[in-house]
Amino acid sequence: MIGAIAGAILKSGSKPPARSYDDEGNAQGCETVIQPPVALFTTAIVAFAISAVPAADLSFATPNGLFRLEPDSGDREALLPEGDRPFNALAWSRSGERLAIVQNYGEVYRSEPGADSPKLVFSSDCQRPPTIDLAWQIDGETLVIKQRCPAPTAGAPAELKLFLSRPTGEVTTFNTLPDSPESDVFVAPDGNQIAYVTGQHIFVAGLDGSRPRRITQTPGIYGAAGSPLAWSPDSTQLAFYEGNYPFQRLNVVRADGGDRRVLTPETNFQIYRSVVLWSPDGRYIAYYRPHNPPLSNQEIIALVNVNTGETQSLTRPGFYDALSWAPNGQQLAFASGAQAGRQTLFRLDLVSQDFTALTNQPLQNILDSQWSPDGNWIAFTATPPDDPLGTQVLHRVQPDGTALSPLTATDEYVYPFAWVPTLLETNTQGSNETP
Repeated sequence: MIGAIAGAILKSGSKPPARSYDDEGNAQGCETVIQPPVALFTTAIVAFAISAVPAADLSFATPNGLFRLEPDSGDREALLPEGDRPFNALAWSRSGERLAIVQNYGEVYRSEPGADSPKLVFSSDCQRPPTIDLAWQIDGETLVIKQRCPAPTAGAPAELKLFLSRPTGEVTTFNTLPDSPESDVFVAPDGNQIAYVTGQHIFVAGLDGSRPRRITQTPGIYGAAGSPLAWSPDSTQLAFYEGNYPFQRLNVVRADGGDRRVLTPETNFQIYRSVVLWSPDGRYIAYYRPHNPPLSNQEIIALVNVNTGETQSLTRPGFYDALSWAPNGQQLAFASGAQAGRQTLFRLDLVSQDFTALTNQPLQNILDSQWSPDGNWIAFTATPPDDPLGTQVLHRVQPDGTALSPLTATDEYVYPFAWVPTLLETNTQGSNETP
């Protein structure tokens, strides 16, 4: 079965046989997943050397509580005991010293270094259960809380608010948002800026209270159908879709409004799942490109060079999910197959063109994959093929396909999960000056 799935995702015209897997998980010959042109322009990827990196732990929640787990041994410790309130979100500060938690949809807790237990710092005043997202500012002390209250009546806009929580326990409201933004609010990775659409323009605002600045020169349809304003990892650029859904073209612009470019200039370019995944070095964007719309609901995983606009298909048409970048920016993980059917997790090496199946039996509902900060593990949740209840079981696997193992039992529904950050020291090796 694995060999059959591997053959289905291969791009026609690719190089001679490299690797695939048979039904027993043994390596066999097959075509590579990327074409030679991709190898030519991906060799310009900056290689990151990661030094002095301690092993990363996983944190995850189940109905039995919140846990921290060491992936090598599988040993876990309880961070919070079992309760009657669900966990909805986890967010670690960059240093891994502080943890923020959303419970019961509207309650935010902070866990401080040396504290015996998390402290309640925010309670929602929404009439119905809100959606709350969390982000830490780069100082590792200030927590950004984004609250979206459901619309009180049909047709009315949802209410968006931002709050800043500090270690002292003080929570302040960010009052610079427009009354009814035309998009969601997107917090930059540094936690110090936000982007949103209002009045048919994209605005960027600092969370220090500085005046919002318009970064688009002409009015347009930005963020249609919930498409994101996706910040680059260094918080200096925004990628976004412009146009009426589904005829939306991918653009990029600096956060100061300069150097706006269209990355997908085709007149009839369409997008259905507006996922925008920046590479860790900010040089590439991976996305799902529809295949032969509207006659097919299949997609292709594509890659665009932000500097040159060169775009290349990485896979054949199919059904893909759980796309994620490795920390070194040279590998991608993704699931192939229909969610309710038989899915396999794969790793694609963009430089060597090696293509590796990471799971040796079909799974269901592989919805998310996350690389550990040191790149040594990939964690993902999936439903066993014979589970009619759809339980999400947490798994770990190494990027070469070894050490695959479930970390939780089939009666433990895992959501959410997140790697505990570790402090990384990076430098470039053999970088190519060619964009």
